[in-house]
Amino acid sequence: MLKASATWARGVLPCLFAVAAAACTAATDAGGDLGDDEVGTEENAVVGDQCPAPNGGITWNDRHRFMYGVNYAWNQFGGDFGGISRWSVRGVAAEQATHATKLADMRAHGANVIRWWVFPEFRGEGVRFDASETPIGLGGTAVQDLQKALELAERQDVVLMLCLFSFDNFRPSHDTSGIHIPGLAPIVRSTSKLDSLIANVVRPLARAAEGSPYRHRLVAWDVINEPEWAMTGRNPYGDEAYTPTSGLEAVSHADMERFVSRATDALKAESSALVTVGGAAAKWAKAWSQVDIDFYQFHIYDWVNEWWPYYLSPEELGVTDKPIVMGEFPIGSLSGVSYQQLVESFYENGFAGAMGWDYGTATGAQLDQMRDFASRHACETDYSAGYGELGGGSSSTTAGGGTTTTTTTGGGTTTTTTGGETCNDTPPDSQYTCAQQASWGKCNEPWMQGYCNRACGRCDGSGAGGAGGSGGGGTCSDAAPGGQYTCAQQASWGKCNEPWMQGYCNRACGRC
Repeated sequence: MLKASATWARGVLPCLFAVAAAACTAATDAGGDLGDDEVGTEENAVVGDQCPAPNGGITWNDRHRFMYGVNYAWNQFGGDFGGISRWSVRGVAAEQATHATKLADMRAHGANVIRWWVFPEFRGEGVRFDASETPIGLGGTAVQDLQKALELAERQDVVLMLCLFSFDNFRPSHDTSGIHIPGLAPIVRSTSKLDSLIANVVRPLARAAEGSPYRHRLVAWDVINEPEWAMTGRNPYGDEAYTPTSGLEAVSHADMERFVSRATDALKAESSALVTVGGAAAKWAKAWSQVDIDFYQFHIYDWVNEWWPYYLSPEELGVTDKPIVMGEFPIGSLSGVSYQQLVESFYENGFAGAMGWDYGTATGAQLDQMRDFASRHACETDYSAGYGELGGGSSSTTAGGGTTTTTTTGGGTTTTTTGGETCNDTPPDSQYTCAQQASWGKCNEPWMQGYCNRACGRCDGSGAGGAGGSGGGGTCSDAAPGGQYTCAQQASWGKCNEPWMQGYCNRACGRC
């Protein structure tokens, strides 16, 4: 697996937009076109990023993207990872159909990165405690739920940002409806209890994620959501003093910084995912500047916008050392500022990403707005688009008097037919495969006429998925599994070799 990195790249090669997913200038040419009468294997090795985010972004597995998505943030608060049996709350593994449906809907509306909360309060069974309220290990179905969440992310083609804790954890220890809920403040203040939390909870969870075959679906850990609301006293780095929320057991900056730093170091030691902190606002822009996180994350709501308005660039906020993702903002809009204005401003002004709050309360119209932005920046907001990090190969078959050459990289399959086949699958250029163009809905563009006929379903009996994605015709069918995604999409995402794809999408996957 490629090691992750975060880069601050306002100077990265700009994309040249002709259509939503039009070609971006590649670092090197991906290979030449085959002549009409040439028979052979097309070399389709991909070098460099095909569509980097033009102004800012986060690099993950060699893809520089605008980290675009939505806050899930939970199906059952505090119960998704571990369950709460006393309240009949089941974790992800036991409710996978529910989560699969929701993740698929987020993906269908343009979200690629999903921010999902793990232990926002210790009401669930995901963390075990002894009689002194010292964390002694993971419990319930926490590990199963984590592994299932990553598997579902693979199936629905999204990546996850898992938020471990929240300011909610800093309510004093209390009992609710027959459940004892320990507070996090005494753990953060105590060296021995903090050692136990890191050794028995944070590290094992990170190891479980790294041990998953779907670990590449975890783009980042968010150590804690809006910790500033559980902090009191002065900020040592020039920001304003903290104003803790009533009802919380607040701790000092030094205590919280130690906790965040210890958790960050542990996550980096056990996992290849990036690490961030869900900062409450640009009001405390420097709060985590001395912690080894990979990118900053700010949240913005109306009260923040009055003093640190959405249109200020990172430079104008005085933050230039690391990328900034706007990890929360109202998915409905700020007062007087539409969703589209917000995200376009973040995108153009050099922020590294934007994730609205939240899926659970969003209306259909609001989700459509999220999709509209993604459709205008299709490749630049998608860590799955472009190419794969895994190796591939090529094969040749004979059909209709011609030679069909299929070249597979980790992210897609290109089928090129030469030497007499009347229905070819020649892409319009060497940068993107026909499967990718079809999955992005480009089949009916004027510049696609005469190209990618098979992937776009223009061949008699091909059923290749440009319009419908399923259906047989002939001895080599192109039926898609489940009917949710087309064969062209599955091929472009590099799914042809997955066990659950055997017997499906044979034509798009070059098995004919």
